[in-house]
Amino acid sequence: MTKFTKELNAIVTLAMRDITLCIKSPAKLIPALIMPIMFLGMFGGQLSQNMGMNMSFDFNTFMLVGMLVQGLFMIMGNGIASLVEDRENDFTQEILVSPVSRYSLILGKIVGASFASYITFFFTIIVGLFIGARLSINQFVTLLAFSPLICLAAGSLGVVCVGFIQKAATAGIVIMMLSMAQTFLSGALIPVTHSTGIMAVVSRLLPMTYCVDFMRGMFYDGLSSAPTLHTPPVDLAIIIAFTAVFLVAGTASFVRAGKNR
Repeated sequence: MTKFTKELNAIVTLAMRDITLCIKSPAKLIPALIMPIMFLGMFGGQLSQNMGMNMSFDFNTFMLVGMLVQGLFMIMGNGIASLVEDRENDFTQEILVSPVSRYSLILGKIVGASFASYITFFFTIIVGLFIGARLSINQFVTLLAFSPLICLAAGSLGVVCVGFIQKAATAGIVIMMLSMAQTFLSGALIPVTHSTGIMAVVSRLLPMTYCVDFMRGMFYDGLSSAPTLHTPPVDLAIIIAFTAVFLVAGTASFVRAGKNR
């Protein structure tokens, strides 16, 4: 068996483990179905009816793109948080002694966590269409094509968070708080293009801001009237940079914590 085949087999094995656990525990999929209804259908509907008419762009569509990214980030974060539970159950110690790259183990976890996130992705689109968001086939394909990049970015953020956390309960709380902060400050729900002061600084420090901005830039295909902060190439460069840093730092911290148990 070649080195590449061995690494790929490790990624697939760990991913299938998480997918199987998710299928056998349907309760884990409930947040994936509730979130789009709560944020996009209810909260988004209220915003659209009360402030969306005063904007120069379709607010329902604006929110749909933002909530697609937010859903991927939140569900990916919850999935990656289970790494801490695996460490508490000593599953991590078992896989760390395997002769494969630690990055393959982390990537396998990210791929497995993506399963539930894509349920949220497609359900969010359905909810968005029901509230009046406009989405062409080409735009749908564009969003779907770049969604793996968003999953990887979200997974890397989750890894760097859990790498410094020892308890599963603490990991869940941290991921939830980070997800909620990014939901309201990244531009997923409310435009941040004209934010100033501390709010502007905070929004620019959040990784999800650039993922939301990138997906909107690709969605609107470079239109000058698009509600975006940067051009897609700028956002893409930032996403690649923080994803690489987070993966390296998070993997190193998580492996070190696992070996110290």
